Amino acid sequence: MSTKSKTKNTLKQSHKRQLSEYITALVWSKQGNYLAIVTAAGELALWQQGNLEILTASHDYSLDCVGFSQDGNYLATAGQEGKVSIWQLGVNSPKFTLNTTLDQGNAWIDSLGWHPQKNLLAFAVNRQVKVWDVDLGQLMAELNFADSSVFNIAWHPQGKLLAASGHGSVKVWNIDNWSEPPEMLEVPGSSLDCAWSSHGDYLASGNLDRTISLLHWGNPSPWLMQGFPGKVSKVVWSNTSDPVLASSCQDAVIVWEFNNEINNWENRVLQHDQAIQAITFAPNSSLLVSASNDGGIQLWSKAQKLTKIVSGKIKFSCLAWNPTGDYLAAGGQNGEVIILQNSISSSSRGFG
Repeated sequence: MSTKSKTKNTLKQSHKRQLSEYITALVWSKQGNYLAIVTAAGELALWQQGNLEILTASHDYSLDCVGFSQDGNYLATAGQEGKVSIWQLGVNSPKFTLNTTLDQGNAWIDSLGWHPQKNLLAFAVNRQVKVWDVDLGQLMAELNFADSSVFNIAWHPQGKLLAASGHGSVKVWNIDNWSEPPEMLEVPGSSLDCAWSSHGDYLASGNLDRTISLLHWGNPSPWLMQGFPGKVSKVVWSNTSDPVLASSCQDAVIVWEFNNEINNWENRVLQHDQAIQAITFAPNSSLLVSASNDGGIQLWSKAQKLTKIVSGKIKFSCLAWNPTGDYLAAGGQNGEVIILQNSISSSSRGFG
């Protein structure tokens, strides 16, 4: 997996570790010095400078979501047991210790997200979204979705809005007045995933009924993209001046870009051999990376041209770029964790 040309997008394996079960999620801290990993066996592991520390050993309940606060001082996990655990970094120590446990009864929690500027943690509990203020140690809001369980949550990049996916709509609350009725992006069927574009201009929803709903925030009429072969399980945006939307559906990634000449969105299909498990854009780049059950990771230059396949026997379950784009973490369905390094030195050049 070495490179002969400094103009090609290539990755090479840097580190590999093994946990006991399916990697359900992994995420880098905003500072890039920690990688947190959770598994279907309930393990929480922390990777730092090549060392893997197990914070929670395997047990009977899966952990399904994990996230770092914006300042990197807090780490939150949740899952099947119905508990949100908040870990805190020591003041004079690189160690995380358990700070708070929020017991939500028998609720299976599989979605949480930190505010992009404040130590506010939002998490979905059945038909509610709860917002916990870590600094104050108190619950700030209980937001009722009402129509169904909440499938996913997403903070606006500027932090003024909080979106939640569910049956019939994506509901959006204003942080300045939680009690105000939420604005809604209505969707046919159910919204499985929602995502804001990097500047917050667009809100996208991947829907169960084989559609994407896309709203230019502040404009009354959303677009509805149709004709997908199955449910749209994931939507992600590039962090570029002209945002690119990628969506996963069965064994294909469908990419959408706005064409100013026709004043509408155009799409192209990036094909895999088997079901897509994860998609992500490199930071500040239109390089799209996708992983599927065929045991490979594919790199799509400018979200259109296949430039490299990192192949192997590992069936990957999740992907996460570090903040600089120098490293890509990949979790496997049998507990593998691999760190792939940009083979063109330690800069993000070559990942455009």
